Amino acid sequence: KRMKLYHYITKGHTALTEGILSFAKNSDADLSYYHKRTGGQTSHEGIVKWMENCFEGRSRAVRGFSEPIQWTNKSINMFKPFIENADLFSIDLAALQKDGLIEAVYVSPAIKPNLDKDFPQDVDERLVKLSSIDEIDTSPVDWTVCDEKLGLRFSVVPYYLIVIKGGIIPPKYITLES
Repeated sequence: KRMKLYHYITKGHTALTEGILSFAKNSDADLSYYHKRTGGQTSHEGIVKWMENCFEGRSRAVRGFSEPIQWTNKSINMFKPFIENADLFSIDLAALQKDGLIEAVYVSPAIKPNLDKDFPQDVDERLVKLSSIDEIDTSPVDWTVCDEKLGLRFSVVPYYLIVIKGGIIPPKYITLES
């Protein structure tokens, strides 16, 4: 079975010509999302530095899900506009690996809110390094745990960060799915 991850990009992108850009390579990235988490970094360069302090390659990573996002009645207002305003791409990990473009793979495991009470619930990145793409879990994701009223978005489902050599996934490794 083809090893794929799924990645969303807001419509109006250049992915089909320029590829999928990591944060380091995307000078138009939305910095507001990181501002709070980085202790107030406001520049693209400052956030890249902060990311590289977390682990080497963090700023060159691209996030992906093992399957497309499925919204439920608990997450429709949170996910449906996001999905409708984005294009869904699949990333061919096997081909990336074969061509030596994957430096590292990390998983952000799903937090179980009722069990993991001691973990900060708003942190959606507890990252665990995997030995290879073969360790990516392709079993079905339970999207019913995402709950907009509780503010539970991507912290409660697993997702992956693929650290890419050069920080760009070239167009030949991606497919526009929808």
